[in-house]
Amino acid sequence: MNNWYHITTGQFGYPQPEDDFEYLELTYEPNIGCPTCHVGIRQNNPFRFRTEPKAKNSQFLGLNWVFDQIFVREPVKTEFEKNGITGISFSRPIFHKSEKELKTIYQLHVDTILPKALIGENLNTEKCEYPTDKKMLKFLKANGSGLVDGPFCGDLKFNFPQGQKMTFDFEVFENLPDFVRTYEWFGSGGSANQPILISEKVKSIIELNNWRGAFLDQIELKNKKARIANNGYNSLWQRAKSKLNL
Repeated sequence: MNNWYHITTGQFGYPQPEDDFEYLELTYEPNIGCPTCHVGIRQNNPFRFRTEPKAKNSQFLGLNWVFDQIFVREPVKTEFEKNGITGISFSRPIFHKSEKELKTIYQLHVDTILPKALIGENLNTEKCEYPTDKKMLKFLKANGSGLVDGPFCGDLKFNFPQGQKMTFDFEVFENLPDFVRTYEWFGSGGSANQPILISEKVKSIIELNNWRGAFLDQIELKNKKARIANNGYNSLWQRAKSKLNL
């Protein structure tokens, strides 16, 4: 079983138009996904940029507020295509005002979604619902946050792990393309995204070319069925010990 990695990028600039998060209306399909927590949103138009990105030494780039979309420069596109990297396609983002295509970067699209595979017992979750914590509610109202207005979909999303690896059931990592997305949504508040995972082959190409701007965190692959069975055994053993006063 080869290793897999969660890929993220540095953020440069904001999706346009950024005032009141209006980019959401122009970039994502209407009436798809939750308008409050944004779980389930689906892109249907190019991302809009104010200018060409100025980070010329970075081959991988991202936008603030959008943590599950990757933009790349021409050498990345060329090498990935030459090496037969699978699970991706490319398109050009556009300038917000002129709606002409940018010339220096591509959006790297990843459309393959994994089956449910996250082992997330140790991760914090958030539910899309009216805030119940009084201090948080007061804070959100004071800042005019839409998180108190609803509607609320009731869906859960995971907070990103801190100081630990993302963990998945290894059984789903067979015969996959080189780029995939998690089935599960991650984020906090109004931010929701499906992290992108890459194969060992992609990691090797990135490192061989010394490309900058991509950050790779190895995920952990475990046998979920064995884990469940072991937890069940431990639970039975603890109950047996309790009855026998061991």
